[in-house]
Amino acid sequence: MNYRFLGNNLYEVTLTCYRDCFNGIPPFDDPAIIGVYNSSGILISTTEAFITTQGPVSNAINSPCLAPPVNVCYQVATYVFNIALPPIPGGYTLTYQRCCRNGSVINVQNVDNTGATYFATIPDPSITTFNSNPVFVNRPPTFICKDAPFTFDHSATDFEGDSLVYSVTIPFNGADRFNPIPNPPEPPPYARIVYRNPYSVANVFGGTPLAIDENTGILTATPRSLGQFVYGITVKEYRNGIYLGETIRDFQVNVVSCPEITVASIFSPTISCGTLLANFANTSYNAATYHWDFGDPSTANDTSSQMNPAYAYADTGDYLATLIAYSAFNPNCNDTVIGLVHINPVFNSYFDISNEHCTNEFKFFDRSFGIGGVANFWKWNFGDDSISTEINPQHIYQNPGTYSVSLITSSDSACYDTLFKNVTVLKIPVSDFDIELDTCGYTIKAIDSSVNASTYRWDFGDGSVHYDQSPVHSFSTYGNYTIQQIIFTDSTCIDTSEISISIPPLPAIDFDYFVPTCDSVVQFSNFTTDAKSYLWSFGDGDTTSQFNPAHIYSLSGTVPVKLTAVSNYGCDVDLTKEINFVSYKKAEFESTQDSCSGAISFNKVTENAVTYNWDFGDGNFSNLKNPVHRYKDIGDYLVKLFVNRESVCVDTAGNKVTSESLLGELLYVPNSFTPNGDGTNDFFKFSTYRPCMTYSIEIYNRWGLKIYENDDAGNMEWDGRYQNEMVPADVYVYILKNEEQQRTGVINLIR
Repeated sequence: MNYRFLGNNLYEVTLTCYRDCFNGIPPFDDPAIIGVYNSSGILISTTEAFITTQGPVSNAINSPCLAPPVNVCYQVATYVFNIALPPIPGGYTLTYQRCCRNGSVINVQNVDNTGATYFATIPDPSITTFNSNPVFVNRPPTFICKDAPFTFDHSATDFEGDSLVYSVTIPFNGADRFNPIPNPPEPPPYARIVYRNPYSVANVFGGTPLAIDENTGILTATPRSLGQFVYGITVKEYRNGIYLGETIRDFQVNVVSCPEITVASIFSPTISCGTLLANFANTSYNAATYHWDFGDPSTANDTSSQMNPAYAYADTGDYLATLIAYSAFNPNCNDTVIGLVHINPVFNSYFDISNEHCTNEFKFFDRSFGIGGVANFWKWNFGDDSISTEINPQHIYQNPGTYSVSLITSSDSACYDTLFKNVTVLKIPVSDFDIELDTCGYTIKAIDSSVNASTYRWDFGDGSVHYDQSPVHSFSTYGNYTIQQIIFTDSTCIDTSEISISIPPLPAIDFDYFVPTCDSVVQFSNFTTDAKSYLWSFGDGDTTSQFNPAHIYSLSGTVPVKLTAVSNYGCDVDLTKEINFVSYKKAEFESTQDSCSGAISFNKVTENAVTYNWDFGDGNFSNLKNPVHRYKDIGDYLVKLFVNRESVCVDTAGNKVTSESLLGELLYVPNSFTPNGDGTNDFFKFSTYRPCMTYSIEIYNRWGLKIYENDDAGNMEWDGRYQNEMVPADVYVYILKNEEQQRTGVINLIR
């Protein structure tokens, strides 16, 4: 299906259909139903297209020695109509569908229920406001010969002179036998036919794969199987490197057996670029000898009998070369073919590359040149599996490395050239980091997460510079700082990032105190700033959170007072001061004498005085709080105690103390007891106990079994039990021990 833009939103549409009149049954549709869809697949309208011309397609080949096969019959019908299509976003799709294909086709799966779709697309007006799609020039032959090289020119023309690119394709499926003439046709997209195994787009005829020159449209193949086959050809059009649309040819070909005829064939056109020497490809078969006339009017010596000759023309230009293929068995079956020869000046692909240092974006500029025409086709391969058909593309590489970039260009003369250049993509540094900030310690840890860095430079905004990957830095004072990371790659590429931080001030802590003379109430004055809460520890176990507390001390002297201040950000600072004060304390004491040693101990002494001064009345003195004193002689002595003697808060107490003669040790141990629960003499214990040393006691039965013990004999009471059981009435032995001696005795346990 072809369309041609006539102007004023009017298009001339041509639909060309073929039918097999030997195997086929349905006639041509008259009218054919054409559906018009927008880019969303919504039907805009339908049009009835009536047959303009129709007739047979002759079975012919370029040899008088071949009788065309009698089992090959094709007819062709052409539908030509005009249609108005105003521009809409996305453009249009014009579609015609029909079922079914011939059941005799052997390379299509489920061929009896496989139809065909013929369509053409009118591009979005944002791409172009006028366009006509390509039109194939030559009608394919109705049959080709098995085992013979097949060459056919599928070239097309374009009204606007757009660039054309050819390829082999899989035809599209269409209507089925349940709805063979759909009205309207189905909307796009369309499925393609399915080739039957072992056939495929690479093996359409069961022989040498179809190969088509993407620039010229010349198709070559050598079929190896007899039968009917379906294949497709696509020609795509580009304008300034932008894809516009395509025309698809869907054709059935008959592969038949041909007699041993001589067929002259030239791979045409023969194109030479940048040299006057043309190399001719002879695709004739069943020929014994050859005669070439290269069509050079400048000389008569432009002939050759070689099979695949080369000839140097005198100048550039277009020539007609003639090949005569001579039959080995019938001179009347010699065959002649004429082929076009293009001798074009040199055409060179060339391009420049632009790249800003240390970026992965590259710009490519086509600089191809040649006398034979300007470039109208570009194919870039950037070396990383990415391609482009733009004139001057830009490309961003994802990974560093060296890439081989190629450019294939062709010109109006059909000459093309390829150029390779290497580009080197450097490692692109990406600076990035995070921070761990200790506002209380004025300390920051920078955590690097950059990419492709080889060296680092950190600027912490206070004049300090570090070169570690993830440094730790301490600031000397609070304030606002900007942390900057600069990273370098091995190729001196640089990237920078920064983070701004604010470090609040810590509390400026200080306090003082005041206490009246000889008083125990201390008033504290808090001079701390930049804090939200406080904790006082007064050194005597008491605490408070008041700002300016007063505290009553029971002690006096030098006391450690600690103030902890907490900032608005939870940072705490503490200060400890040794405060000193003397409060009034009443002097008082008592004394006791040890009966064994005669030493006099002083107790119940005034608490929490700063100093203690003792005068024992015998010329001896002490400044201990609880001294022990031995008098040389017995008698009465006046003992004086001075508390806080060196201050104005002094107080004095005097008591008479008697030093008596030593009484010595006195122990009385009973020799019997009656643990019968009557409340009398139920326990074994000391009746009199005044030791000079502490004793322990152990009790044994007559068999030497220890049945009771106590480390302090003076406080023991044995109830006559052992392991919670009452022992029998008997005689038991006790042992008293101290550090210097032991004493033994017996106990009569009576029931």
